[in-house]
Amino acid sequence: MEIRPAKNLDAAALAAIHRQSVEAQDSTMAGPCSSEEMAQRLADAAEREIWLVLEEETTVIGWGVVKAYSPRPGYHFACETSIFLDRSRRGKGYGRPLQAALLDHCQRLGYHHTVARIWASNLGSTRFHQSFGYELVGVQKEIGFVGGQWRDVAILQKVFH
Repeated sequence: MEIRPAKNLDAAALAAIHRQSVEAQDSTMAGPCSSEEMAQRLADAAEREIWLVLEEETTVIGWGVVKAYSPRPGYHFACETSIFLDRSRRGKGYGRPLQAALLDHCQRLGYHHTVARIWASNLGSTRFHQSFGYELVGVQKEIGFVGGQWRDVAILQKVFH
């Protein structure tokens, strides 16, 4: 396995992995994203943001992003992380090295605090993040509407000391 910064050529693979979660309606409020839209997101990454891919041999099997939490100056030291794995790879330990790399980049980019927003019903993802030192700080009730249902979102945070 290799973890490396995402390239424009990875956009189709990233979009396909993301589409799996959109279709499963269990982990993202976003709609489907085309390869072109994903390429634009990669191109639009700010200086203190990074997109990483997890490759097995030459196949992208997962990706993650560190992005600024808010453009407001008071949030300069806060970021948000997201991670997506090919659905066939979930629960098999593939996400651990990717998450560790994301957190390493958070610190290298000068962040003091990172946030993960996870569907409250996604207990596997909550436990996964907690194993990396994230703490549950709250639940936003019925904040999203997906698949004809209101969804609660758990807010987890990790403060780097």
